[in-house]
This record gives sequence, structure tokens and C-alpha cells, in this order.
Amino acid sequence: MKNLVIIPAYNEEAALPRTIASLQGLPQGFELLVVNDGSRDKTGEVAQQLAGTSRLPLHVIHLPVNCGIGVAVQTGYLFAATRRGYTFAIQFDADGQHDASYILALLAACEKHQLDLCVGSRFLTPKSAGFRSTFARRLGIRFFAWLISLLSGDRVTDPTSGLRCAGPRAWASFACHYPEDYPEPESLFWCARNGLRIGETPVCMHERQGGISSIHRWGIAYYMLKVSLSIVLDRLRAREQTAP
Repeated sequence: MKNLVIIPAYNEEAALPRTIASLQGLPQGFELLVVNDGSRDKTGEVAQQLAGTSRLPLHVIHLPVNCGIGVAVQTGYLFAATRRGYTFAIQFDADGQHDASYILALLAACEKHQLDLCVGSRFLTPKSAGFRSTFARRLGIRFFAWLISLLSGDRVTDPTSGLRCAGPRAWASFACHYPEDYPEPESLFWCARNGLRIGETPVCMHERQGGISSIHRWGIAYYMLKVSLSIVLDRLRAREQTAP
């Protein structure tokens, strides 16, 4: 079994070395892919240097301009579909927020419960564990969790989490169809609406180690409105065909 860890990176030269180092403890059978999303700093150069010293196979793709998190992650899924041979595709942010020790737990949950998509939820752990972002962001996350749970019938607690494991049906579907701007909640609902099995497993997260978030304080209201409308409109669509 071969699995791919997709690491979207935009202006993450400071955090990327530590992130890649944290993934070196994964067992054989894992490969890493850094998608440099048109970074303006030295993220691309750092990624290339790390590829030469990584214990695990490390691939690097350079997007010519900044396309956004959705395009960067979908590039990873397209890479998996083109190369073939991968079983699971794991999204893992480059900014140091995610803990590599939970990757095997995500895979185990997918295998045990036959999930197509398993999300690492920071809200299934004790309140004192890990970093949970600002109050305003937590409010937004809870709203999306309520909305997706209501419209899909599947209980979710952390729909914006970027730590997630996609099985073959999910990542092959994502290679063809994936939201561009704020993909995590929209893609999660898309899976639920189209009959893919979704689930969550508890994880702890850390505070960002470098770079800046793509969602600034002034943009939270816009983010919530856009994603909410996208989810509601998606609910009105007919069921779509997924990858076999």
C-alpha cells in the first residue's frame, strides 16, 4: 500500500522545514508532495532542498502563480491520479499546525469504518488540548458544522479542518471536481451529499509556525457567507456521479 501526503504551501519558507521533518517518522510506503502555490518567498527553493535530504520520497510541484488552497490541493489529487498506485491521499498543511502523529490514526479510521473521507477534528478532544483558533473562527466552525450536519444528516464537528485523509473514491472524485476558494467545508458536504462515507477522528493541533492565514479577520464574514451559500446551493443540485 502506497499513500501520498499532500502539502499545499504558500509563503511557508519558515515553517516548511519543520513540517517536512515532522513527517519523516512515517513508515515506508508514504510519499510526500509539496505543492508550491506560486509563493513569493523562498518556499520553492526550500522545498527543492528538502527533497534532496528527505528520508521519504518527496515530490515538488511549482504552480506559476498563486491559485489558492483549493487549486493547490486539487493539484495533489491530480498528481495521485496521474501517478496511480496510491491508496490514501492525506492533506497536511505546511504551516506547522498539524501533528504528523495523527496521520496513521486517520488511515486506521478510514480502514476500520470503510470511510471515503476522514477529517481530523480538534473538537473531539478535551477543551484543554491543543490550539483551537480565535473565538470568531470557532463560532464560524460551529456554524458550518451545524449547517452541514443539518443538510447532510451526518454529524460533523470540524468541517474547516485541513488535516484529512481521502480514500480512492474521494480523491479520484476530487481530482475532477474540487472547490477553489475555501474547499474544506464545501468538499466535505459534497462527499456527504453524493453518498460517500465521511467521518472524523480526534486530533490536536498547534498554533501556526509561520506565514499568514488566507482568511483575515475582515474576511471572516465574507468567508462565512460565501461558503454557506455554496453549501445551500449544492444541496439543491441533483446527486452527482463519483469515482468508482
